[in-house]
Amino acid sequence: MDKEQARAVSTSARQGMSVEERRDAELAIAAHDWSDLVGFGPVTCYVSMRDEPGTTTLRENLATHEIAIYLPIMQPERTLLWGLDNASMALNNFGIYEPEPADIDLANLSAMIIPGLRMGRDGTRLGRGAGYYDRVLNAVPRMNAGGPIRIGIVFDNELDDSVPHESHDSFLDVVVTPSFVHWV
Repeated sequence: MDKEQARAVSTSARQGMSVEERRDAELAIAAHDWSDLVGFGPVTCYVSMRDEPGTTTLRENLATHEIAIYLPIMQPERTLLWGLDNASMALNNFGIYEPEPADIDLANLSAMIIPGLRMGRDGTRLGRGAGYYDRVLNAVPRMNAGGPIRIGIVFDNELDDSVPHESHDSFLDVVVTPSFVHWV
């Protein structure tokens, strides 16, 4: 299966999920021991789109531990800026809520929580194809070099042994699904 076929499989399966299934997945993902995963330093996360595993409850839980959460702000050149969660947010052209930009040194984060359509037990990640996260991750040190832990979130049926990837694609350290936490 190539990248486009894998994206189509995940997109189709996500469209078939009920509101209850999505909500159950969001609550199960948030119920994992995230303080053990991310520590108590600043993290990046994202505002989930309708077809993604929800991050609202997770972000609320992290905020109760007074963890600073930074959300992505999409730029025209397919790069990301970051802003604090719970700041004033506005819808972008893709229908995603974004905060106002804030200064952040990504290398000093505790963790980066990253979306995807499919992920591999080997740390591979398949995104939507625009490369926003790959550009960011390629500029940030890996966890084993002192950088933040890279945590991907997908539904249970979207975790494979490996997903199609190329040399410019970045790898994850952990994959979280509603049912389990998989360390690479």
